[in-house]
Amino acid sequence: LLHSKRNMKQVVAFLLLLFPLTVYSFTAAVTLSPYAKILSKIAGDRISVVTLVPNGADPHTFEPKPSTLRDFSRASIYFTDGSGLDKNWLPRFKGVHSTIKIVSLDEGIQWKKEKTVHSHASHSQETLDPHLWTSPKNVKIIASNMLNVLLELDSAGRNLYKKNYELYLKELDLLSKEIETLAKSLSEKEKTFMVFHPSFGYFARDYGFKQLCIESEGKEPKPRDLQHLIQEAKAANVKTVFVMPNFSRRAAETIAKSIQGNVEVIDPLAYEFESSLRILLQTLKRNAK
Repeated sequence: LLHSKRNMKQVVAFLLLLFPLTVYSFTAAVTLSPYAKILSKIAGDRISVVTLVPNGADPHTFEPKPSTLRDFSRASIYFTDGSGLDKNWLPRFKGVHSTIKIVSLDEGIQWKKEKTVHSHASHSQETLDPHLWTSPKNVKIIASNMLNVLLELDSAGRNLYKKNYELYLKELDLLSKEIETLAKSLSEKEKTFMVFHPSFGYFARDYGFKQLCIESEGKEPKPRDLQHLIQEAKAANVKTVFVMPNFSRRAAETIAKSIQGNVEVIDPLAYEFESSLRILLQTLKRNAK
């Protein structure tokens, strides 16, 4: 029996070497994958990050699963972007964790507005554009806001958080420089791009690009609007029409065929959102040749 216990302890010790247990300081929840990436870049493995809207889901029509609600119930803090994107389903999350600390990430952000149409109404209204992370300049502000909260909640991790934050700022500065360098090399026409959903408004605003949007107030364009979009694309010499995963490609393909261009899938909601920005940059650079 003693021999058996010794063997068991040796096996457990060996397994712990192979698969060490991660002990987190606390758990934080975020709305979308890009925010999970930003938070993880700063916090590393010191905290556990829960993403409420899974990859591939539409944040506008999202319905949380029981497993997501369960994960949220374990979080100490929830980072909201302040856009109102989560207003429809946040009450359900608060229902399982009414005492959670909620912090907005938008301090210092200059918001853009976009027109949307709700499924239950025919009228449109202006809402805040929630795609903050598509501009590295915004990401730096968000990262700074996250850092301040982490330092307040977990002073023991102060050195780690600050070190990771400074390293991440260098990465963001490098990406920002790439965008600025490309923008300087392109003509006004070459800086125009077309997307189905208006996901890159902050990127366009902050770096001098122009975003043409196919979607009209949350809906596919009508035939008359489609013809106008084709004319706009031709006038701007657009060669690529960007679509997002799980969005209809029909209108994009119609426009691409009319301008003798191509359709390219790009995912602004991806965890590796910087890669999506670089795809956009590479395509604009290639089309300018």
